[in-house]
Amino acid sequence: MYEPTINYFAVIVATFAHYLLGGLWYSPALFLNQWLDGMGITKEEAKDKSVGGYGIGLLYQFLGTLVLVFVTAHMVDIMKVVYHDLSNLTVGFTSSFWLWLGYIFTFGITGVVFEKHSWKLFGVNMGYQFTGLMIVGLILVVWV
Repeated sequence: MYEPTINYFAVIVATFAHYLLGGLWYSPALFLNQWLDGMGITKEEAKDKSVGGYGIGLLYQFLGTLVLVFVTAHMVDIMKVVYHDLSNLTVGFTSSFWLWLGYIFTFGITGVVFEKHSWKLFGVNMGYQFTGLMIVGLILVVWV
């Protein structure tokens, strides 16, 4: 019977890496202006807690990232068993890619189609999630 072998330290490290990537991704150095434009808000509105702000939302985002990484760790672990002939890097990247495509990408399209989000916003957000999950997959397979 299959018994998961999840490295919880790797899950925590990967969670912080994905979360910190978000801080960089949505900073003025990278895609803050494109994100603000896609959202149709100003920097001041983004900081205003009544409009959404950062506050408690950052905690919720961290917890959501922790769940995302934990589920990805299980996918990586299962794929290591099923595809034992593949390299660890291939397993990490493949697991992350399919989770991104099957869940995050497809859910993101809902925002464009039904919530009237722009394709620019979709691109910024999907790029972040794709890059973040690739980093997560890499970290998770390093500590096998």
